[in-house]
Amino acid sequence: MPTAPPRPQLDASRVAALAHQLWGLTPTRGGPHDLGSYDDSNYAITSSTDAGERAHVIKLSVEPREIIDLQCAVLGHLATRPSAGLVPQIIPSRDGQAFVAIRDDAGQACIMRVLSFIPGKLWSELSDPTPALRRALGQALAQINRDLEDFEHPAMYRSSPWNLTQAEWIADELGAIEPGPKRALIVDALAQFRARVIPRLPELGCQLIHGDANDQNLVVADHELRGIFDFGDVGVAPTICELAIAAAYTGMVTDPIQAIAELCVGYHERRPLSSIELDLLFDLVRARLAVSVTCSALVRAREPDNAHSFSSEAQAWSLLGKLTEFGRRAVTKYWTSACGLPAPVRVPGARSRPRLLAQRRVRLGAALSLAYDSPLYIRRGEGTWLFDEHDNAYLDCVNNISHVGHCHPRVVAEATRQIATLNTNTRYLHEGILHYAEQLTATLPGELSVVFLVCSGTEANELALRIARAHTGANEVVVVDGAYHGNSSTMVDISPYKFDGPGGRGRPDWVHVLDTPDPLHGRHGDNGPAYARGIAAAADRARARGDGLAAFICESVLGCAGQIVPAPGFLAAAYQQARAAGAVCIADEIQVGFGRVGDAMWAFQSEGVVPDILTLGKPIANGHPVGAVVTTPALAASFAGGMEYFNSFGGNPVSCAIALAVLNVIREEGLIDNARVTGAWLRRALERIEDPGVAQVRGRGLFLGIELVDSSTRKRPDAARAKALVEFAQGRGVLLSVDGPGHNVVKIKPPLCFGPTEAKILVATITAGMAMTATPPTQT
Repeated sequence: MPTAPPRPQLDASRVAALAHQLWGLTPTRGGPHDLGSYDDSNYAITSSTDAGERAHVIKLSVEPREIIDLQCAVLGHLATRPSAGLVPQIIPSRDGQAFVAIRDDAGQACIMRVLSFIPGKLWSELSDPTPALRRALGQALAQINRDLEDFEHPAMYRSSPWNLTQAEWIADELGAIEPGPKRALIVDALAQFRARVIPRLPELGCQLIHGDANDQNLVVADHELRGIFDFGDVGVAPTICELAIAAAYTGMVTDPIQAIAELCVGYHERRPLSSIELDLLFDLVRARLAVSVTCSALVRAREPDNAHSFSSEAQAWSLLGKLTEFGRRAVTKYWTSACGLPAPVRVPGARSRPRLLAQRRVRLGAALSLAYDSPLYIRRGEGTWLFDEHDNAYLDCVNNISHVGHCHPRVVAEATRQIATLNTNTRYLHEGILHYAEQLTATLPGELSVVFLVCSGTEANELALRIARAHTGANEVVVVDGAYHGNSSTMVDISPYKFDGPGGRGRPDWVHVLDTPDPLHGRHGDNGPAYARGIAAAADRARARGDGLAAFICESVLGCAGQIVPAPGFLAAAYQQARAAGAVCIADEIQVGFGRVGDAMWAFQSEGVVPDILTLGKPIANGHPVGAVVTTPALAASFAGGMEYFNSFGGNPVSCAIALAVLNVIREEGLIDNARVTGAWLRRALERIEDPGVAQVRGRGLFLGIELVDSSTRKRPDAARAKALVEFAQGRGVLLSVDGPGHNVVKIKPPLCFGPTEAKILVATITAGMAMTATPPTQT
């Protein structure tokens, strides 16, 4: 939130003198009285005129001239419309001007203007506003909105921290809110606003709105609404924001849901609400409350004596808590019904979670796992967000399959276009597969120029191993401890993460396992070449059995081993030794390819190596089942010397169109740069979390891990705490998961469109989760 300039300061006698000099107003009943304010300095003055005594408001502002002109233009516009009686009138100066530039007592430039005074008491002074009064407020705001539909002014598209469409700025100020339940309320409101409101703003009608119908800007007399003043926050926004802002203050009563319903009824009578406006109203009200309490916290730190700035802060916190407790679904249903509209329909086709769980147990294999103790029922996705059957949003920080974002419109469009045109296999000529192969290999070193398209990462690694064996005539394989390369029988055989895990049968004789090149815990520390020495010994063992090494396969950044960046020099030394033993080097970038690491398109590029075979999967087509093997002409020729290779679905036109769209989106939307910049900020922020249970935050780009260990020894993996942290985050609407041999690494690998606001939500949630899951200190 930007710091406002100092409020204008004028002695009351000088205010009176200027009022007389510039406006011809002669004060009676004493001098001007300070009305208090947030940014402006406001004075009430009673003066004699030709028409008798009149009360006026003198406003002194430091805002730019064009903003004051905007406010005056709005009042002038409304003076000719049905809502004229609800707003102040501009009192022209002796020269016929709406405002005059002056300097205050400190020499600060400011603008002076005079408006008519609306008699009565402020809404905030009412002990119990009546339903009729709330309804009248709704009608008045709707009328003002209708009257401003055709208003235009050069300054109306102003930027302001109070404009609800810009509420994401509070993500930068979360530190102003004390850790604990209050900050959790802000983070949740921000997350739902970011996920549910921001993407739908283009669907909403926008216009100039008053933008600040709070209880300090409303005048009531004889149980009737007499006026709405202070147009200092006018700006263009979705029209529904007007109602949301008023609701945030109208709801500061014992029964907020009913009070806001009465406001909505009045508004709907004068300007009918659409289904999308009612659907987003709950999130907009919470966003306004979050902005309000955040501003109060910031002003308190800057101006502890400015009581006006946080007079309703406690009520705002209370309302934010009540709304969150009641829940969007129930509240929206109530408000919608109050307006006489059909209750919101549950997500079409949605079933109950218990029913789905029961059906799953009967129809699906028990080995098919679910995430989280309370499984989620996910109905749709958009960008970095997933939505459940009640349309509650969850920040997806672990689904690296939807690489460019869930349901990216360009990917969806290409899939739709191609599937409506042609989908067949690769036994026919088609330009789609060739175009994709050309575009893919253009991102790679020149020797990696031949492409095989398959349907998954597992298939890619299976095919890579077949090619290696065909080329070398050997059979045995070197892998890294903790690695996972796929779910087929052969891939499980070369995946220590599986064959040494629950249900595994141990290492086959033809598989050789190197120590994980873990710079923190590995026995060779950060001496990468030392971890590679085992390849020569593996080659000797293979020769002793009359065989040889066919391949060395390794992820360029280790995923299931715990998001580990290999010790420096490991891959270069391992590739050199593998090739010396006659083996083919396979880079498994099924998880970390396509720019995820941020510093390059491919993770191996930063390691000073070029593989003989590159395998791809997961993110290659944003969730569509595609995998790829890219290799050299020599290896491809070796594989073509015998058995035909055919894949029914690999490389079909629809898959190729989708995969090409993903490549284009990565390039055109700057997602590699985003992974680098956002990932670097995120890692630094996570590293600043002070907790003895954090052994390390590691990774590259948007492929990060937080390793948790027993806080007393800092050695034993703390799997229980890692799981507790993930479950805590899920309860706060943030999705994470656990990996690593000790199941103690919280992994972070979101879609690459994951941006700064999402990163701040994630950090706030993890920070709170670390505090909640910390082991209490031993009492002595």
